[in-house]
Amino acid sequence: MADSIAAEQVRQLSYQGYEFACRILECPAPVTEPIVVMCAAFQNIRSYHRYDKYWRDSATIICMEPPGSYSPDPVPRTVGYDFDAGALAYLLDELDLPRINLLGISLGAAPTHRFAQEYPERIARLMLTGAALGDTARRGAVELEHWLRLRRADAFGRKMVELCVNGDPTRTVRNRVAVRRALLDHLSTASEAELVRYLAVAQRLVDHPATLPGRISGIPALCVTGEHDELAPPDLTRTMAAGIDGAAFTTMRETCHVSFLERHADWADLVLRFFTDQPLAGLDYLTGLEHPAGCPEHDESASSVW
Repeated sequence: MADSIAAEQVRQLSYQGYEFACRILECPAPVTEPIVVMCAAFQNIRSYHRYDKYWRDSATIICMEPPGSYSPDPVPRTVGYDFDAGALAYLLDELDLPRINLLGISLGAAPTHRFAQEYPERIARLMLTGAALGDTARRGAVELEHWLRLRRADAFGRKMVELCVNGDPTRTVRNRVAVRRALLDHLSTASEAELVRYLAVAQRLVDHPATLPGRISGIPALCVTGEHDELAPPDLTRTMAAGIDGAAFTTMRETCHVSFLERHADWADLVLRFFTDQPLAGLDYLTGLEHPAGCPEHDESASSVW
């Protein structure tokens, strides 16, 4: 852990007047392209610090906050997610990265998906997790907006936990109690400045679809969600995968929207396996692989994945 902290670099950037940050952990002998993580809503560049130990020996890790996420001037609700995709392109230019492994998580997958539509040639592999946000997410964002306008961090936190963690006692969810407690402790104690930023996030989700029509092609892709995820449910995630030529779809057993917290070691293993072309079939933490748009054309690098 001390080596990880010593090796990391944090860069502050600005895109069209909106500040954002990225955290970079260089890998001296990478076996695959850099893993670029587009952080989800209500997260920051250190939210994925726990995965450094799983990925750092295989790839450089870059975590990016959407523009305005942690600055005094959030991106206004009138601005769609193509703006964030543009900021990602700007970041890659600044870092001189021609191709990357791109990971979009929850609402962070909105600009990720948009980027893949616009710049497929810059992506070596694409992974979208908890990404297919539908009507439940939109309705939830309306209620979140209400509580955030009132600056009710307690109610906001409770609603976020309700949305993110499946509370149905008939569904088995790993580490449910601990994850609920950790999320509630974090979100319900948000500061005034954080509530202002969170409000902008909720408003944009209310006003803009997370994905736009248009196929993605030419990229090995994986769409995954928790088998009990109600924010990005399996049927919508399967539909998302069907819009990406050759994409694989699967769900993580005994998890919901925050698979990366509920089964963090397994989730990290899945990410690394996919981004290093290792086999995914037969993993005990997955429900099985599907190819809703048809199997990809097999080549030497992709054949082991599927």
